[in-house]
Amino acid sequence: MPGALENKVAVVTGAGRGIGAATARLFAQEGARVVLASRSEAQLRAVAEEINHRVGHDRALTVPTDVSDEIQVKHLFETTKISLGPLDILVNNAAVVEVRDFAKMDLETWEKVISINLRGAFLCCREAFCQMMAHGKGGAIVNMTSLAGVRGPEKFKGLSAYVVSKYGVLGLSDILAVEGKPYGIRVNSIAPGAVDTLMLKQAAPFLKTKTGPDDISRAILFLADERQSGHISGANIEIFSNET
Repeated sequence: MPGALENKVAVVTGAGRGIGAATARLFAQEGARVVLASRSEAQLRAVAEEINHRVGHDRALTVPTDVSDEIQVKHLFETTKISLGPLDILVNNAAVVEVRDFAKMDLETWEKVISINLRGAFLCCREAFCQMMAHGKGGAIVNMTSLAGVRGPEKFKGLSAYVVSKYGVLGLSDILAVEGKPYGIRVNSIAPGAVDTLMLKQAAPFLKTKTGPDDISRAILFLADERQSGHISGANIEIFSNET
């Protein structure tokens, strides 16, 4: 049986590990041709080799990319178009976290987090919009925010830059759902709580969870696949972790 994403072209950022790697694997299993992007070439290569070995030759392509760099992002999307064809799906997953008490927050650290987490999402969404609009067949964008980026759930000290960046990603998703509607571009976001990743160990090692990257990747697949999520756009799925 054809997979849910048969013959779709997808870009997944932050694909070297964690949620991004799990999403790239799942997308490839579901028939997509996947471009893996992150700053770590070695990690990307390992994930791509695993995918191509398990799923099929040349199903995964790696393009090392710093998403905060406009030139590198343009290269990522141009390479995708030339190598695989017009983009159908973007998953904005690349993110960093730095723990600093706010009074001790230095500008360099603040700008690093905002640049990767928020400016990176903006740059990738803009390139995706341009390709999807030109292709004329719509598309799906899934932006990864966080329970840290919505009102209500508990926040943790030292994460001011991360929290602000994730609120920004949620706002970006809201407005892009509006601007994408005339072109059939669906934009949604996912706000996980604690997920068993290296980032969690860095940011909040005191949190223990049974929720893993594969759990989140299935939610991403739901929003990426128009047959499952239909015309849903502008939604934010909050995922409260199964804590141990």
